[in-house]
Amino acid sequence: MDRHIVCLRIPFFGIVLARAVDRSLRDRPVAVAPTHTPRALIQEISPEAFHEGLQAGIPVDLGRLICPGLQVIPPDPLLAHAAHRELQRHVSPFAPVWESIKPGSLFLDLTGTTRLFGPPIDLATRISRELVHQQRWPSTIGLAGNKLVSQLAATTLAKPPQVLSIRPGSEQPFLAPLPTLVLPGLHRTHASRIWQRLEDVNLITLGAIAAVSVAHLQAILGPPANLLHNWAQGIDGSPVHPPITQPAIERSLHLDPDDIDDRVLLGRLYRLLEQICTTLRQQQRICRLIALTIRHSDHVERTAEEALLQGTFW
Repeated sequence: MDRHIVCLRIPFFGIVLARAVDRSLRDRPVAVAPTHTPRALIQEISPEAFHEGLQAGIPVDLGRLICPGLQVIPPDPLLAHAAHRELQRHVSPFAPVWESIKPGSLFLDLTGTTRLFGPPIDLATRISRELVHQQRWPSTIGLAGNKLVSQLAATTLAKPPQVLSIRPGSEQPFLAPLPTLVLPGLHRTHASRIWQRLEDVNLITLGAIAAVSVAHLQAILGPPANLLHNWAQGIDGSPVHPPITQPAIERSLHLDPDDIDDRVLLGRLYRLLEQICTTLRQQQRICRLIALTIRHSDHVERTAEEALLQGTFW
């Protein structure tokens, strides 16, 4: 059975939510960035700010020089997570399995839903239309046979609402002209060495990578070559992971960019751990898995987790 995977994205999600609350932000250049530090980087920009020459990742001060009329708003993670839960609630009747990517973005596995809801492309269009009518959330949707191609299809669409379907067998023509940096994760720090080596040998598009033999690519990149070659050909067997059904306790804190003392940072983390353990004891539960996520102001995120051999609440 052919897989039908949808990547649903609501572009500049934080700004869409802020504009729903404050109508004065509509039709003007807006950027999301921390407001408590002078060295803050812009996390997200509106289309109007993009047309003024701004891009995510630049300092706020530089953004204001480029666009004097720029309106900077702080991120609102609580609002974003609440809206993301509403998005999940909206798609859950249509998708047996769905996976969160980040607030405002989801993978949906529509495989096997044709008899219930009709062709996947029609269902994807219906979901997009209902999000606009019910929530005023315009989305871009990519539909393909795997997560990678559907995500690239969704991210290459310029202006929501739009739906792009990549039919089986047409993955390579779609991917060939795309730059290598569009691959999820390749622009991050841990993959910069790979991207630099590809640039050194002028393999700057996915089509160029797909045209090179795996043996030659291994000589350039080493172990990552096989995976990268598969991606360039549109091959991705990774499943859509359903949300964790086990109960979880989460605590978070915002760090000042000037906090670089390890003892201070560890002290704040230990206080978070104490809060979680107190909650566990109050609820008479134990913990078997602990995870730590660090989310930087430029949207780069790192997560590490550790399974506990013996459940504990201490």
